[in-house]
Amino acid sequence: MHHHTLLLPFLLAALTSAKPTKRDDTWGGALSLGPTTSHIIHAITTLVPGAAPSSQNGELFLWPGMSNGTGDLIQTTLESWPDNSWCGATPGQWCVRASLFGSFGQLDGQAGVVGEEDQVRIEYSRSADGLVWIQNVTNAVTGAYLSSFSHESGPMTGWGTGTECDDDCSGTVSAQTYKNTTITLASSDTAFGDTLGVSGGTTYSGLSVSADGTVWHIDSISVPAMD
Repeated sequence: MHHHTLLLPFLLAALTSAKPTKRDDTWGGALSLGPTTSHIIHAITTLVPGAAPSSQNGELFLWPGMSNGTGDLIQTTLESWPDNSWCGATPGQWCVRASLFGSFGQLDGQAGVVGEEDQVRIEYSRSADGLVWIQNVTNAVTGAYLSSFSHESGPMTGWGTGTECDDDCSGTVSAQTYKNTTITLASSDTAFGDTLGVSGGTTYSGLSVSADGTVWHIDSISVPAMD
């Protein structure tokens, strides 16, 4: 469970090129889909993160991300730092922000606060002209705004979850659940589901596809706490 070997190559390439250089990353469970022979035009999921560690060494990140393996990495991230007061969170809560990683480094939207039972609705959508990717993060129950970010990025061909631990972080203390994940492709790719991979004890249920091969859905993804 070390470095990027558990994630599929498209996420690996994006992470390697996009993340700040840290050599002691470790990884918890993950699920990934891609690359598709088409490209993604919309992706939505609802993440219930569980409790953040009450005290944290290093930095812990939970995220669903999208990439094409060579370009930008679109990534709304739930974050646990040794001190999370920068976003207004108290121990056991998460900071959340919509972010973009690329050759330019890291660009972020405003950060919000997430509690362990909160349902965090994370939506990635392409603008009508296909150039801009819009990240919109809200509370799935109340509709409250949490974070957002928009920026030009190229076509995305893969989607995946990550449980990322930097600088010898303490790891996750509870399981995470991704509910109602739906990924919409620009054109039919009936083999997209064959690219699904899981690691670190991650399980999923209810994988389905629309009749025309463009809309893929996963009812639930369960990521265990890190060992």
